[in-house]
Amino acid sequence: MTYKELLLRYRNKHGKLVKPRQGWDSLHQKLWLAYSMGRNRGFTDLGTYANKAGDHGYWPARAFDLGRNNRFFNRGWNYLVARRYAKLLVKHRKALNIDYVILGNRINSWRNPFWGFYTRDKSHYYHIHVSMWWPDKYKDD
Repeated sequence: MTYKELLLRYRNKHGKLVKPRQGWDSLHQKLWLAYSMGRNRGFTDLGTYANKAGDHGYWPARAFDLGRNNRFFNRGWNYLVARRYAKLLVKHRKALNIDYVILGNRINSWRNPFWGFYTRDKSHYYHIHVSMWWPDKYKDD
């Protein structure tokens, strides 16, 4: 599906996009639909912009984190609701401008489009991280 088709399907079911807790300006517009899709699945906003290095450190942020009130209970990849959402994002990654998704100890990226193991830290057992793709993201690699 194209972005336009996904947006139309979303709007027919949910209406307006969901405003990030830090405001519309805190999250890059290309991620608004992916973010709203998660919020309408019951995930809570754990942040967009953060004053630190990485994809959260841009203004507007090029990433967002979503969790649940129960904070996934340390389940990460084994949390079925989150896994379904992560797989949906990956399925439509091109239309949604998504570079990579981290959930638990799994990562799926534009460069490595399979669910590989992620072992850098365990914070993603408690939330899902979604990062935007942009043309010169990897120009220094």
